Amino acid sequence: MPQTLCPYAQVPLESAETNDEHILPVALGAPANFTVRALTVENGRMNDLVDEPTVNDPLVRFLAMTQGVISRSGNVKASVAGTVTGSGEGIKAVFSTDGIDLKFQQPVDTDSQGRVIGVRGFGDVAMQMATQIAANYAKKGIPVELGMPISTQGPKLHMQLAGNMAMIRRQLFKIAYLTTVRIFGDEAITGPSGTQLRAAMMAEDDAALALVKIQGAAFRPLPPAFVAHSTKTSEHAITCAHLKGLGIVTAIDLFGVFTLYAITPATGISAAEAFGEVITIDASSSKLTSKPYLEAVADLVGAAFGS
Repeated sequence: MPQTLCPYAQVPLESAETNDEHILPVALGAPANFTVRALTVENGRMNDLVDEPTVNDPLVRFLAMTQGVISRSGNVKASVAGTVTGSGEGIKAVFSTDGIDLKFQQPVDTDSQGRVIGVRGFGDVAMQMATQIAANYAKKGIPVELGMPISTQGPKLHMQLAGNMAMIRRQLFKIAYLTTVRIFGDEAITGPSGTQLRAAMMAEDDAALALVKIQGAAFRPLPPAFVAHSTKTSEHAITCAHLKGLGIVTAIDLFGVFTLYAITPATGISAAEAFGEVITIDASSSKLTSKPYLEAVADLVGAAFGS
């Protein structure tokens, strides 16, 4: 169905400069063409408010990294802060598909006059750093004699991976809203469904979301039938359809970890009942597969009941 309005400003797209707004961020494994149109200024605003905080969330980035997601800047890497057990020294671990890169947050010790008296690192990093520092001092005519390295065998590291669940929930509602726009066009923007989903997308906490009074839940198991589920951690599943007796039903399943099930009013939606779409995305390859809801529903029900 046609979309002529900006999903955020709700004004004609022709009224200002526009660009592609990604329904699901590329940094989470979506293809670059999985988009709707939006005013450029509104696209940038929502990127700053929701997309960037979500894709840089440590938990989200770690999941994307483990599935080999490739963003516009290359393979996704995940940084996790931690400490060395016992000494409490701060460290940073950068996880990638190539392995783990460990660094001390303060690798250099200095005396009261600012002279380097010690360096620390993992593996050969400390010695390489010490050799470079000695070379730099030598250029200044200051001789430096490197002492014997002190090695700690099998140091224990404490790291905690946490996610901003309120922000991730906002991202889920953003995906849900833009999916309805993809399928139902302007009617998903101007009707009560759009009003609710936009308000839910902007809700910063549980109290604000409760005021929206949207039906459904985030981070709960999806209904066993009628909506798609991620079948593996490298897959995203999105279902959106006009269902009789319910309204506009939208279900999101990211990495098989983050879920959203939302029901919004079908008032103003002219599409026939059971009109909709089921989308799966392989995050590791950015391959998108789409089926009309009526074609997919038999498979969804069969998968739920093992037939």
